[in-house]
Amino acid sequence: MAALIVSDRLPEPAGASPQGAAWQQLLRWQENAQQLAFVYTRSQGGLIHTGQGRLDQLTLDATTIEAGNSKLYIVLAGASYEAGPQLFFTPNLLSRFHVNGVAVRLANHDWLFLSDESLPAIGMESLRPRLAP
Repeated sequence: MAALIVSDRLPEPAGASPQGAAWQQLLRWQENAQQLAFVYTRSQGGLIHTGQGRLDQLTLDATTIEAGNSKLYIVLAGASYEAGPQLFFTPNLLSRFHVNGVAVRLANHDWLFLSDESLPAIGMESLRPRLAP
């Protein structure tokens, strides 16, 4: 007879429910007023907004990111969430690196990524010489 082995912590699949690990992470960040880096991109291009801020308000319908004197209001109704690393490239496309965080695929096909990490130190060491003139 074969034994079924189940991990204590299964990874969350892409598009998991808001009650999953990604949503819980967003709630923790909001509760702790955690400073986050964010990327917001339009599905049709033309807009990429990056910055740092805090999740001011967070509901299943919408969130507000407070970034300095500005607030970014994002409709979350119908969004899917994914916790885990996302791949980013340097501006010259010569290097790439992973950043852990929460990706939110919005119902209008826009994309929001939030992270409490910055570029890993090992990434910075290799990035600086490549960007130097």
